[in-house]
Amino acid sequence: MRSHFASSICLLSLVSPLSFAYTWPSPQYDALEGLLFEGRRSDGSSLASLVHPCRKRGATLASVPAEWLRFAFHDMATHNVDDGTGGLDGSIVYELGRSENFGLGFNQTLSDFEAYPNKMVSRADVIAIGAIMAVNTCGGPIIPFRGGRIDSWVAGGTGTPEPQEDLATHTESFRKQGFNQAEMIKLVACGHTMGGVRSSDFPQLVAPDPNSVNPVIEDFDTTMDFDNKVVTEYLDGTTQNVLVISPNKTMVSDLRIFEADNNSTMHSLADSSVFQSECQSILARMLDTVPKGVTLTDEITLLPAKVTASQLTFERNQLVYKTSFRLLQPINATANANRNVTLFWCDRYGDNMNCTGKTNTALPVKTLVDDPNVSPITKSLGYYFLNYNFIVPIDSAASIAKFWFEVDEHDGSKVTTYNNGGNGYIIDQDQVLFVPMSSHVTVIPNTTFTQTYTNRVGDGYTRHYDLVVAVRDGTNPSRVYAEATDMTIQNFPFPLNMQLEFTANSSIPGQSGYSFYTATADSSGVQMSLDVHADAAGQTYTQTFMQTLVLDNAPYVKPGTVSVISTKTAAAGRLEVWGTLLLLSVVFMNFRGVALLDLVL
Repeated sequence: MRSHFASSICLLSLVSPLSFAYTWPSPQYDALEGLLFEGRRSDGSSLASLVHPCRKRGATLASVPAEWLRFAFHDMATHNVDDGTGGLDGSIVYELGRSENFGLGFNQTLSDFEAYPNKMVSRADVIAIGAIMAVNTCGGPIIPFRGGRIDSWVAGGTGTPEPQEDLATHTESFRKQGFNQAEMIKLVACGHTMGGVRSSDFPQLVAPDPNSVNPVIEDFDTTMDFDNKVVTEYLDGTTQNVLVISPNKTMVSDLRIFEADNNSTMHSLADSSVFQSECQSILARMLDTVPKGVTLTDEITLLPAKVTASQLTFERNQLVYKTSFRLLQPINATANANRNVTLFWCDRYGDNMNCTGKTNTALPVKTLVDDPNVSPITKSLGYYFLNYNFIVPIDSAASIAKFWFEVDEHDGSKVTTYNNGGNGYIIDQDQVLFVPMSSHVTVIPNTTFTQTYTNRVGDGYTRHYDLVVAVRDGTNPSRVYAEATDMTIQNFPFPLNMQLEFTANSSIPGQSGYSFYTATADSSGVQMSLDVHADAAGQTYTQTFMQTLVLDNAPYVKPGTVSVISTKTAAAGRLEVWGTLLLLSVVFMNFRGVALLDLVL
């Protein structure tokens, strides 16, 4: 029993406890947490599926996890502790022409990552998340993740170690990165437990196969897994690592590094649990090595309950509120088929403003069950997601001020309330609303533009956007505008940041007390987002981080049925539940990793 409890505490250390540290909305935290634990963009495009489960590339049979981890190291390796420059900042995308970063694997990894950065998730954060997925999907530890890396838009310094360099040069390279001799050995061992050397990159180490168009790959050890075989096979003399055993003694860089302290560090890593722990620690340091002046977030941990995809908008001439409520489900337990998840909300205007008399309720229009493999990290934690999707019609005369959820398991247990730490999930304004379903994007191929990259060819495309926002009548804005951002232009020549001016469009009939404004924009990227504003009477109303991944091609789902209940009835039930929650929070608050919401469910 004690062992099971201890392992449960360890697993839950990556699940957020109930605390006031996280408050919805937190756009950056939500975006980082979503990519790490759901493994995908908001439109469903999956980063995790490119690497999980411990994949090889279809054509070259190279280890994708090894390529992703190597990409992160080479990006970090520009760091210079002497002046604070360089580090994990995404500058590697401008450094692929260098001999230290040569190879098809770098370019394929860049192609894997380039559609995932956005305003909230930097290119460097994508690289870090990719490395974390790469290690974990092959059986390695979960590396703690902190976000907030800032992208460089120019090449960084040189300094990534190359195999022909001597030990003194390697030691100095790692010192500049911030690592001492023992840490250098650990970092190389942990980095070389996956992957190998390919003939196309180093023909002086691995001979090509004249009968094949694909490169020959000599793996560092006998498994694809993130394990300590690279250490134990080196120590027992059975290693196949060409950077140790090659007759070309100029190129045996791993041998020089491993035996730099007479194999003392390598012997310490021969214990598999020590290897996993040391790799988790040293790789976390590697990923957190950033330029001077960059402050990373606190650790991004899995939210036990999360509100996503929330928006007040128009669909088919009707004002609606859309949101999704995500709950964790243990993989080894069957989801309760009798569970009811109910959305509650208060009116913003009128007699029932702020639920003074009545409260609105609705059930989900759809419940989606995620595959446990949506992200290797979430699967390793032992969870998958249940997503309760709500679409409710909103009377514009009443609008919506705040909402919350109640979960009733119908098993005799008390109803659990999720209300953002007691304040409700607040809708801060309804004056200006982005309308995705009325907006449109046209993808135009730039057939006259073809640019050749190292080992790949890219074709240019432009996305032309026709954008629609709704402005509440009576707002009388002096200006309606948006700040458009796109970080995914191919080859990252620059970030797209522009202001769009919206004008009233009388060709679109007003609906439910709203008038419509339109603007156009062009972007060569694939993840343009908008911060939409309306200036009126000295105040600015804003919808932040409105994504354009899914516009008028989104499938229409009919809104659910609304019920109205007495506010007194709803409040009495919530008071009893929150009394229980507060008592439990006192009991469990000292257990850092134990998520209170998990314990209550």
